[in-house]
Amino acid sequence: MNDDLVSLNNCRILIVDDKAENLELLTSFLEAEGYEVAFATSGKEAINIATIFLPHLILLDVMMPGIDGFETCRRLKSLDKVKDVPVIFVTGKAELSDIVEAFSVGAVDYVTKPIRQEELLARVSTHLQLQALINLRDELIGTLRDKTIELEKLSKLKEQQLETSQQFSHIGEMVGELTHELGTPLSVISTAISHLDDKQKQINQHIQQQTLAKSELQSFIDNAAQSYDIILSNLNNAMNLVNSFKHIVVGEFSGAVTECNLADYLYDIQRVLQPKLKRSPHSVNISCPDPLQITSDAGALSQVLINLINNALIHAFEDNRSGNINIEATPQDDNVILKVSDDGKGIDGEKLDKIFDKYYSTRIGAGGSGLGLYIVKNLVENSLQGSVEVFSQLGKGTEFCITLPKHISTTSENTSST
Repeated sequence: MNDDLVSLNNCRILIVDDKAENLELLTSFLEAEGYEVAFATSGKEAINIATIFLPHLILLDVMMPGIDGFETCRRLKSLDKVKDVPVIFVTGKAELSDIVEAFSVGAVDYVTKPIRQEELLARVSTHLQLQALINLRDELIGTLRDKTIELEKLSKLKEQQLETSQQFSHIGEMVGELTHELGTPLSVISTAISHLDDKQKQINQHIQQQTLAKSELQSFIDNAAQSYDIILSNLNNAMNLVNSFKHIVVGEFSGAVTECNLADYLYDIQRVLQPKLKRSPHSVNISCPDPLQITSDAGALSQVLINLINNALIHAFEDNRSGNINIEATPQDDNVILKVSDDGKGIDGEKLDKIFDKYYSTRIGAGGSGLGLYIVKNLVENSLQGSVEVFSQLGKGTEFCITLPKHISTTSENTSST
C-alpha cells in the first residue's frame, strides 16, 4: 500500500457474509493491511451496522438468509448516511445475469469466489482510493471556492496602508490564474464523468430491455476503467497545483518563521507562477542544491521572489523578445546567496541608484506604484534579516543579489520589526 495516491489508514470496511469461514478469511486479509473491519451475517444486520459503523467500503455476499445481497444493496443505497459508500459483491455466483443485477443495484465491482487475496486487496484499494480522491476533489474545490471568496472580500476592504496592500497585491492575480488553470483538469474530469454517466444510462436501458450482451458489459467495464484513470490523473495534477498555491499563500499571510527545503519552496513558487508564465515568451529557471534547509519567514521570501520575477517580466525585456529569469541559490558559510537575474535590456546608472526608493517607478501613471522594489528591500532587511544589492549593465541584464542567514533569529526584538 505504499503506492497509494491517498492515505488509506484507518479505513473502515464492513464484510457481509453468512459463512463464518468467509468472514474469518476476509477479516484476516484486510486487518493485515491495516483496515478496521466489522462484519454482519445477514442483510438486515448489515443495514443496521452500516448506519452506525459508517464504513468506507462494503464487501457484500449475494446468497444470505432473509433478504439477499441485491436487496440489501438496494436498501443501503436508499439511506442518506451510506448511499455513497462503494459496494463490492464477493460471491460464488458468476452468471452474467447476477453480474448485471449487481451493477444495476449500485455496486462498483464484482468479485467471484474462491477469493484470491491479491486481486481482492487490489480492488479494495482501488475503490477506496477512488472514493477518497472524489471526496478530496470536492473538498479542494470547496476550499478553493471559500478561499477565493475570502480573498475577494479582503480585496474589497478599505486598505489601511498602501504599502500593505501592495505587499500582497499579487495574491489576487494568482487566485485568478489558479482558478483559470484548474479549469482544464476539472473540465476533463467533468467530461469523463459525463461520458461514464451516458454509458451507464445505456447499460441500464439495455438491462431494462433485457438486451444486454456480454460484450457490451465488458466494453462498459473497460471504458469505466479508462475513465477512472483519466479522472485520477487530472485530480493529481489539480492537487499538486492547489498544494503549491496553499504553501505559498498560507506562508505569506501567516508571517511565521518555519524550516523548509529551499529547493522545494522555489519550485512551489515557480509552479504557482506557471499559469502566468505560459502566456509570456519568458522562462524562469531554478538552480538550487537539494537538500538545502533554511529557517526563515517563508511568506516574506515568496513575496520578495515573486516581486522580483514580476518586476523582470514587466521591465526587463523588449516587446516580443523571449528572455530568461534565473534564480540561483548558493550556500555560503551560515548564509544563503540568492541571485535573481535576467538577460534583458538592463538599467542605466541614474535609475539604478533610485531603484529601491519608495514611490520611484518608471511606470507611474501606467500601472506602476513605485512600491514593489521598496517592499522587496524592506522585507529582506527586516523580515528576512538579510541584505540586497542590484547590479546591471545596459544590454546585458540585471541581477539582484540577496544575502540571507540560513537560520534567522526568532527573538522578539527581531520579529517585532516586521
